[in-house]
Amino acid sequence: MLIIALLLLSLLAWMPSSYAQSFDQNYLNWKAEQQTWDDRIQASKSVKRAVFPVQAQPVLSTNKVSLNQASVDQLQQLQGVGLKKAQAIVAYRQKQGPFKTIDELQQVRGIGPAIFAKNKARLSL
Repeated sequence: MLIIALLLLSLLAWMPSSYAQSFDQNYLNWKAEQQTWDDRIQASKSVKRAVFPVQAQPVLSTNKVSLNQASVDQLQQLQGVGLKKAQAIVAYRQKQGPFKTIDELQQVRGIGPAIFAKNKARLSL
């Protein structure tokens, strides 16, 4: 009976140890897999930065743009002015006559204070 009791005690003592070892091994495997994924994510981020660098804004010409003489194409060279806004500037000029001041540009639909401020130094009459 003593032998059976000792055998059972040793078996009970060994079982949690083996369970803990398998748990530890499973954890280590999981941790290694997670580290692999983390490394892949980091590598893909560095590749994206290398492949797609942040583009600098193009240097705009310092030539003045005449509000009273510029074509639609020339007006589109201003920051924030696309085809529709350039056409609106020309239409305003045709309807109201020549611009009397540079500030009058803000009366054109779609040209607000932000666009005006970005371009004020490049504008002339």
